[in-house]
Amino acid sequence: MRMVLLWRRIGGAGEGLSLDDVARNLQRLFSPLFSAPPEPRIRQNAAMRVIFLELPVRGWKPPFFQEDERTWALALDYPIDGRAALAANGIPFEDDNILPILCRSLQDDPVVLLREMAPPFSLVWSSKQTGETFVQNDGLGQTQLLEYQDDRIWALTNKLFALYAVGVSLEMESEDRAVRSTLGWFPLDKTGYRRVRFLQPGTQLRLGPDGVRRTVHDVLSDWLNPGDLSQADCLELARCSLLKQIRAGMPLWEKPFADLSGGWDTRAVVSSLRALGAQFSASVTGQRELHDVIVASKLAEVAGFDLSVINGWAGLPPDTPEECKRRISLALRWQAGYMERHQHKEFLSHYTHRGGGKLDIIGSHGEIGRGNYSKMIKTVGLDEREYEEQLITRLMKRMPLFTRQGLHERIREAIKAAYRQADLFGLTGLARLDFFHLYERTRRWASGSLSSRPGMVFAPFLKPDYIRTSYGYRGHGKETNLFHRHIIAMNAPDWVTVPFASDLQGSKPSTLFPSGWKQSSGTADYDNLLYSKMVGKPIIDDALDQGGFWTMIFDPDRVKENW
Repeated sequence: MRMVLLWRRIGGAGEGLSLDDVARNLQRLFSPLFSAPPEPRIRQNAAMRVIFLELPVRGWKPPFFQEDERTWALALDYPIDGRAALAANGIPFEDDNILPILCRSLQDDPVVLLREMAPPFSLVWSSKQTGETFVQNDGLGQTQLLEYQDDRIWALTNKLFALYAVGVSLEMESEDRAVRSTLGWFPLDKTGYRRVRFLQPGTQLRLGPDGVRRTVHDVLSDWLNPGDLSQADCLELARCSLLKQIRAGMPLWEKPFADLSGGWDTRAVVSSLRALGAQFSASVTGQRELHDVIVASKLAEVAGFDLSVINGWAGLPPDTPEECKRRISLALRWQAGYMERHQHKEFLSHYTHRGGGKLDIIGSHGEIGRGNYSKMIKTVGLDEREYEEQLITRLMKRMPLFTRQGLHERIREAIKAAYRQADLFGLTGLARLDFFHLYERTRRWASGSLSSRPGMVFAPFLKPDYIRTSYGYRGHGKETNLFHRHIIAMNAPDWVTVPFASDLQGSKPSTLFPSGWKQSSGTADYDNLLYSKMVGKPIIDDALDQGGFWTMIFDPDRVKENW
């Protein structure tokens, strides 16, 4: 767990709260999530003030804060391949004190390093000689850094509600939240709050006594336009990108936890761990009768490693409306609504924030090379001029029936603007759909959900070469998971004949629970719809009685008719 709050006063706005007051406010705000509040690390100079809270991550070796005689530096999302990037560019470094050296190198020549460093990472550092302070995010903007400014204060944080600690009053944006209710994430640079925006990809901030200066370095164009590659080149580049990123991570961990399911992405990642001889502890979450658990168990048996089955019962949401509301409230406090909607009621079920969490190796983001949106709108046989309207129409079907009529067109226009961001990079055809998945769903929806975890996640699929692979390959074919098939076949040929969970969907698995919402449904651990009827209804009724901000987005009368 790592949390930062960095701020400066504007003009003659006065001193405001003391550093100690802000630190106590931060601890108080987030104390319901921890058995003991993390001790703050405080730094200040003429340019800014910063408070950094941290809890250790099980299985992780390097510190997240380092300093030498010239620089102090902290990492919110650790630069996994920072050492490899320095070595590739001939920059000497001390392995046990890398962060200050990496930060000074990014300060001097950011593009050469950003081009090859995998998202997400974010760094804050300060020069002890000049007093200037710097912030750098990754080339995709995958790391969650939120910037706030009004007429008295500028602030930056990775946990939105931390802004309350410096006296900021957050104001919600109803139109932004209407779009989120349809998409499942806030598109573009929207955050759902006024005067708050995500940092653009590749942004470097330089804070001095005279103000904040920013430079945006575009390396994403390089990733998205690698030129045409042969299918064979794409397949092998995809495989090598995972191996390269895992190899960069291996010296940094002890024995991490690796997720293994019945799907494509985790199988490709764990096959890469096997190919490199990496040490890891594999686990799958769910009831033993679920397809994911059955398939993962077979994979472990074939490979000859142990598999921990984390019973789905441990990850179920609470039984009572009161406890469900408490979980939702804590999830909002921690992640401000940026994670997947269903995860709010399940918050703290699989794990608690009472410690710093653990290091998990996951298969997330493998979808960027699978042509998911092409598959969703069935592009085969369509003219590429139809892609945009087909995608918007499909996404608009997810809009809640009780969304106020006056917001429908604004939601549509926001989705259209998000899709047309591909124009900034000269993308055409299927690449536009892939870009929407990468820049919107991955960068916004997936990062929000993963940032809710208390520990640290390592997702090898975000290596720039894997992104280049997706855009270097032209035409149809990715929808059949061709990259994943190649990775698995080359790394673990003994896994090729083991079916995927999706292959078993014709027969519904049995269940441990004979009735009620706690029975499995398809590949899910419980029946989500039945849960909403049995446990969620009192919460819905309470919302209808109380009214409030949500009525600016949804029509209460239509809620009663259509919920």
